[in-house]
Amino acid sequence: MLFDRLFGTFLGFEFREDSVVATYLRNSPAGISLLSSSTFPMKDLKDESAFNEVREYVGKHGVNINKVFVSIPDKWAITKFADIPSIKGKGKGALANLMKFEIERHIPFNLEDVAYDFLVMKEMNTSYSVAFVVVQKEKMELIKEFLEKLALRYNAFTISSFAVLNALELSGVSAGGLLDIIGVVRKSKILGKKGETVISLYIDKMNASLSLLKDGLCIHHRTFNTAKPLGIFIDDITKYLTELQARLSIESYRNLILSGDIASFVNLAEDLKEKLKLNIVTLDKLAGYSGNIKGLEINNAAASVGACFAGLGIGTYKINLLPHRTEYEAKRLAPLTAKALLILICVLIVGIFTAEAVKRKKFLTGIENELKKNEPVIAAIEKLTSDTGVLKSRIAMLDGLKKSEITLEMLAELATVLPKDAWITNLDYKGVEIKDDKKTGGELVISGYAGASSALIPLLEDSSFFEKVEFVGPIKKAGDKEQFKLSAKVVMPVKEEEELKAEGVKEGSEEDKKGVRDVEKKPESAEDKKSKSDEVKK
Repeated sequence: MLFDRLFGTFLGFEFREDSVVATYLRNSPAGISLLSSSTFPMKDLKDESAFNEVREYVGKHGVNINKVFVSIPDKWAITKFADIPSIKGKGKGALANLMKFEIERHIPFNLEDVAYDFLVMKEMNTSYSVAFVVVQKEKMELIKEFLEKLALRYNAFTISSFAVLNALELSGVSAGGLLDIIGVVRKSKILGKKGETVISLYIDKMNASLSLLKDGLCIHHRTFNTAKPLGIFIDDITKYLTELQARLSIESYRNLILSGDIASFVNLAEDLKEKLKLNIVTLDKLAGYSGNIKGLEINNAAASVGACFAGLGIGTYKINLLPHRTEYEAKRLAPLTAKALLILICVLIVGIFTAEAVKRKKFLTGIENELKKNEPVIAAIEKLTSDTGVLKSRIAMLDGLKKSEITLEMLAELATVLPKDAWITNLDYKGVEIKDDKKTGGELVISGYAGASSALIPLLEDSSFFEKVEFVGPIKKAGDKEQFKLSAKVVMPVKEEEELKAEGVKEGSEEDKKGVRDVEKKPESAEDKKSKSDEVKK
């Protein structure tokens, strides 16, 4: 509701391996402010004494909580970054279906046993850069039971690393409030700008979350154990960053942003600077948000604050592992809705500062009623637009099938022939041979990655769909894979010869069949028997 987005009170939880962090936030026209934050030691979610402390903290505030948002440990999740083919013009739902297939390829579990979500990080002409997160449902059930015992209704689950990045990129700028309602997005420049590669290292008592950001967007992530001696911990980070730089062809790192529980690691910044030869930017205390945080330090609350941002749709990393309505396409009604809401908010602010308390309440009630009246109309328009897009997508698909009989069979054959360790990043198929107004063949050019590119040519040549398979570009090494580009002629499999043979056997003359039976049943002669007897004696 509009009232919640502008005046709501939210509770963020960060579940760690040894503790739970709870943070209260409040929204206002000026932005989000931090009301309170506390950490509770807890090695087991079923620890009753620790649970009672959390329940006492939640009850002590005695406020109406509008929404609850949760951050879970990175170690519980599988987080991947990948490039997928562009789905522009493929219709609504195409991206979700493609990602479902992509996620199944990367996880050792059944898709029914996990919760997952994905995020389009960057759109390019022929591909998308995406990040996806997968967590086993049984892990999430433990936290759900914990929150239900507190009589709290949860609204969104995300992972700690993305929650921290949300808190960092919104550090020192106005988050939420009126700017969020009208769609104005502001971000801190601390995580890098276009053309820069930056490292973020966030530390809690047991783990260090390292994120690699390029052009201000996360492209890689890894968690380190800080229980090791400081020297070994720094050596591990140094070795990993060197490997990343070589594997991703990074010319140089711009900065290393150090934040979190830095006080527990004496001389960490100086040792990192000496070892990595990098500029270290230390955030001893994350900058305050609009609304004044009342002097509270939020280093330990970064993930619980960032989880609230993700659930509210603020910040870049809006991963939500709970079932939710996802909109990966541009919001068609956003500009009109934003303008209407902006006018209503301006009127609302004037009423707050010029009317008495009773008039204010009456005015707010009237505004809310008007919004409720318009909700069915907006919902009807959204449904109509969505249905139109689905119909257009289906028409386009049917037209394509009408023009090309071989296309689907060829794609199914290609998916069967390619080995499991190979995937395609780009596919170009052109029909060139036309008979009876139908395409019967064509030329296929595919690009992608494989464990052994040279093994692809015999696999494709053995198929009845492909011939004259050859590489059309150099093979490049990409980590443990080889990047390839090859072409092949596509032909319609010849089935007529086999069908004629089958018909010939079926329709053979009765005389031929009888002759075969006679040969089979003809008794042996005496000479044949004698010959066989002599052979046995020998």
